[in-house]
Amino acid sequence: MYLCKDARVYAVHHLQRQRYSLEPTQLISLALKYNIKDFFPHAFERLVSARINDISDEERHMVGSIVWNTMFKVKECLDVHRRIIACEAPPMVHAATCMKQTRCEEDWKQLWWNGMGRFLLDGRNPQPYKDAVERFEKLDIGEINLDCWKAVLYTVKAQSTFDHERTLIDASLIQLIILQNA
Repeated sequence: MYLCKDARVYAVHHLQRQRYSLEPTQLISLALKYNIKDFFPHAFERLVSARINDISDEERHMVGSIVWNTMFKVKECLDVHRRIIACEAPPMVHAATCMKQTRCEEDWKQLWWNGMGRFLLDGRNPQPYKDAVERFEKLDIGEINLDCWKAVLYTVKAQSTFDHERTLIDASLIQLIILQNA
């Protein structure tokens, strides 16, 4: 890229500051071409969250087949995980103050499917888990006991589901970096 180390450092720093204004495909292309690992993770994460139809053939060629195929595999794994989460409500543990456990349980399952399921599986705008949880918290809880709701919401927020996407992307990035260095 640059023969002078200071010029390279300056260029990388400038690209780091501009990373949100550049397309992830451009950043990945630069990272691969000039062996810059600083912004590759950020760019790959943005590529994974991008809509496939919004990426041109030219951009696809810029990232190369290894990155492109890895991105598809990550998207597929995340999609399967999202569907599983949407369809399987965490178990409700009823509080001692819950007097209508059957009704509370029924409302919980309905709320999960009609709220979280809809947010995660929306065909036009599927939400990432974190955003879906934020929207889910604001829903009317029906006849769910407030103490039961607080307990199950704590479980929903504490689940490792938040970490799954990060873990999968990080593992894929490590594999990509190893492949690039081979």
